Amino acid sequence: MNQVLSQDEIDALLKGISDGEVETEKEVIPPPPEVEAQTYDFIKVIKAKKEKLPALQFVYDRFSKDFASALSLFMEREVEILMAPMEYLEYSELVKTLPLPTNMNIVSTENPRGFFIVIFDAKLIFSVLESIFGGSEISAQRIEGREFTKIEVKVIKKLIDLVCTEMEKAWNPVFQMTCTYSRSEMNPNYVTMVAPEEIINLTEFSIALENMNSWMKVCVPWALLEPIKSYLVSTPSREDREMRERWMRQLRERIMEIPLNVKAVLGRKRFSLQEFRMLNEEAVFMVDKHMDDPVSVEIAGKARALGKIGAFKGNKAIMVEEFTE
Repeated sequence: MNQVLSQDEIDALLKGISDGEVETEKEVIPPPPEVEAQTYDFIKVIKAKKEKLPALQFVYDRFSKDFASALSLFMEREVEILMAPMEYLEYSELVKTLPLPTNMNIVSTENPRGFFIVIFDAKLIFSVLESIFGGSEISAQRIEGREFTKIEVKVIKKLIDLVCTEMEKAWNPVFQMTCTYSRSEMNPNYVTMVAPEEIINLTEFSIALENMNSWMKVCVPWALLEPIKSYLVSTPSREDREMRERWMRQLRERIMEIPLNVKAVLGRKRFSLQEFRMLNEEAVFMVDKHMDDPVSVEIAGKARALGKIGAFKGNKAIMVEEFTE
């Protein structure tokens, strides 16, 4: 049976609800869904910043010209190389754009210690092979999804040696770097030395060989560039390089003119003050060396060599037999 409330009862009920005297059903609010926390990589964000490195542009510009000359001499054909603008991207983005087969060569570096990757278009490899093995003209080759033969690998090694030589020359005015070939891979997925999310500096070189167009890419992880970034923020001029070389040459010449105090120690003896007072002109005392023992040669107060006492052109002399440092 439905009960109809009077106006006074309704007012009393509302007042009781507002004052908390009358209990009502509480609304059940579901808990918020659990959200998995994600790691925020501050280093990655910093590396992703697009850095302007004009000296690196200078290095690659020199490299493209010198490598074109070296490759022309190697193939005995005219080669033209054009450099595309540098890019900064994640390594995974580069891998997505690489066709198969692709020749990826890992080049180790010293000072700073690290590596970079040189990627050759397969058409370039086959064009070089056709040229050095007597082909009259360079023609478009049918690219097969196969691994390179031993002969082709040797030719690739020759190309990488050229790249390392010219890259060292190009880097020399900016930073002394040594490049050494490490290994090659055909599949980009096998090169796991670079994390997919790592930022890289990518530079592509277009290579024109008669009627054949191909490319070469140089991939440098940001971890290699970051320690020497201070050397890359300004472009060295020719005057700066010449002045630096002249200054280093003069510095070496001046260093070679520094006089050194050289002393041959025939023997040593420790005296007490009382014994020293007892010495006279005819006193004889024993030292810590025998006649045939090697003589210590001191330079600037430090023992640097061992020698044998003798005579040379009527003068007392020491013949150095061994350097101690």
